[in-house]
Amino acid sequence: MAEEERTIERAHLVERGGRQILVIRWNTGKTSAGRLFGRYGVGGRPDFFRLLFGAVAGSLREKFGPQGEDLFNKIRDSDEFRRSTREMFDAMKEWFFNELSPKYGLDKGDIFMLITEVEVDLATGELRWLKDKTEFYYWVRSDRCQQAVAPRECKELAEENSRLRQEVEKLRDELNQIKNKLASLLK
Repeated sequence: MAEEERTIERAHLVERGGRQILVIRWNTGKTSAGRLFGRYGVGGRPDFFRLLFGAVAGSLREKFGPQGEDLFNKIRDSDEFRRSTREMFDAMKEWFFNELSPKYGLDKGDIFMLITEVEVDLATGELRWLKDKTEFYYWVRSDRCQQAVAPRECKELAEENSRLRQEVEKLRDELNQIKNKLASLLK
């Protein structure tokens, strides 16, 4: 996945209706719902905003160089940016807890990563989340893993394992006998 991320352009500009739109491929990195959407982020504020602002600021710097910093400051202070950021947060939080969490049986502390696309209107600062371009990855905790093999199959595999161990021991004995014969012949 990391290799794929390096080969994909993180941000690109498109023109729509005479406006410049920056399309950002946003990767939250490994996180938990408590950190991304809840009060367990840095300073009791959800990490969502820190990560999103970093993605927008970094993408603007990547595309516009030093002027990207000034552009981000202008966008960040706009009413449209504030409003749309909050709407995006609420929409993603609702989607996560109402759709993803029940679908995958996610629980407190489960680790996941979201990769999605966000559009930023450079004239107004408005953000738009592209839900249909969102990928979700999660890591299954080991305490939730159940035996994937049926008991009968498990017994058969145990017997096969035992048979193979005996065969390995027999081959070791044969190898030792051959080594001893070779050593006596070389003397």
